[in-house]
Parts: sequence; C-alpha cells; structure tokens
Amino acid sequence: MKSFVSSSPVMGFLFSSFWAVLVLVLFLQPAAAQICTFWDSSCVDPVAQTAVPVDFRPLIIRDISLYYAYDANPRGKGQEPMTKTGFWLSFDNPRVDKSVITANRTSEVALRIGNMTGTPGGDNNGCDGVWGTDCSRDLKRALKHALFHLSSTGDYYSRPLETILNQMVVSPPTTLTSCPPQLWDVGTIPVEIFAQETIPDQEATLYSSGSTDDPLKTWYIDNMTAHEQAQQVAVAILSRAPSYDSEPPDSQEDIQIELACVQAPSGGSSATSNS
Repeated sequence: MKSFVSSSPVMGFLFSSFWAVLVLVLFLQPAAAQICTFWDSSCVDPVAQTAVPVDFRPLIIRDISLYYAYDANPRGKGQEPMTKTGFWLSFDNPRVDKSVITANRTSEVALRIGNMTGTPGGDNNGCDGVWGTDCSRDLKRALKHALFHLSSTGDYYSRPLETILNQMVVSPPTTLTSCPPQLWDVGTIPVEIFAQETIPDQEATLYSSGSTDDPLKTWYIDNMTAHEQAQQVAVAILSRAPSYDSEPPDSQEDIQIELACVQAPSGGSSATSNS
C-alpha cells in the first residue's frame, strides 16, 4: 500500500507544512520557569527583599546596588523554623577608573545576620542609625588596621576580608568599645569576592551581576522565623584590600572599607510551598 504522503502531492505538502508549523510553535513556547525550592542553595525565592546603593569609588565610578533577601520554612531541620538568606551585587553599566589600579587588589563583600536590631538611617549607608557614628568610625578603622597587618605579615591568604572576619568572630577585638558587644556574636559571616585588580595591565575583573536566581551567596539560619529575620539588621561590609601577591600598602588609608545596614521587612508569614 502506498504511503499517505506519497499518494498525493497536495496532501504531502499540507502534511509537511503542518509539522513545520508545529515545530515552530513548540520552539517559540517560553521555557518553563525554574522553581527555586527552599533547599536549593543556588537560588532564593524571597518572602522579603531589599536593596541599597553603595558608593564604591574610586574603583567603580557608578553606584553598585547591594541586594539582601531571605526565604523561610516553618519546618526546617528537626522541624524547627529556618530561614535561607541570600545576597548579591548589581552593576548598572559599571565604569571602572583604571587610573586608580596601582596594585593587585581584591574587593569583597560580607553580610552579617543575627543578634542585631535597630533602625537603619543616617551616614555609612544606614549604619550610623543602628549603632552610632563612633561605632561606624571605629569599626572601619579596626578593619583597615587588621587588613593592613595581614598584608604585612607575609602569611598566605586568598581572601583578605574573609580571613580577618573569621579571626574576629573567633577572637573579637577588645578595642571596639563604641560598638554593640553582640557585633561578633554570630556563627559565621559569609564573604564573597566581587572584583579583582591586576597590574601591570591595570585591569579590573568584576563578577557579573547577581539575582534571586544567581545570588553571590546563600546560607541557612537555624531557629529563625520570617518575622524574626524581618526585625534583624543585615550588616554589609565591602572592602578593597591588597591581594596576597601585592606589595603592602603605604598606610591603612590605602585600604577601603564601606558599610551598609539594611532591613527587609516581611508580612511575617513563612513560605510553606518550599518545604
């Protein structure tokens, strides 16, 4: 028996056209949106999210935006509440001033969550309203001093800010009397690199902008509800310091520290679909 397609040139043409149109329609269908579950650490489906612009001159001429978000699960490990926190940076057509690239430097961003409440406002991107101008000044000085000392010791490190923050969490500085005593009372302070400067080519490599689908970092906080995290102040620390393979700076003022304090209030309800 002859095949259906070959029995009639007209019908064969119509049949072929039908399949061509069907393939085209399927090709043009939008891809199904990726679902971010609570236990997927590569993304965050936030119950609350906020952002704050941060001036990171002289390296990056235009402001960068720091995003902070969290998801919540009322039945985490051991059926206790838990939140998943994420943060990332967004660059809006960033412009780099190559004239200030005079050494190999690493720029990092850290985010501290837990045991810190208050009302962000004022200078230092809201941190002065949380703990006062004296603490902001002294904290920046202490971080610069620690980074300067680290770069002068000759000991190996890959992430300067992460290295000194780990040390401070284990052994809090005793000189920061102007800051809240619970400043270092956290289990961890996640840190990620967002820029690398190299000489003699005077190039700066910026990590691509993040999003809820591709945050710089996510981590889980035990025994924390969405309502409780909404009351917490997220403290961000941005640094620009010598890389390990760089000459020590002439002074502490050659090291850059920026602070930012934000809150992401939610309605207080926890996400249940991500459990």
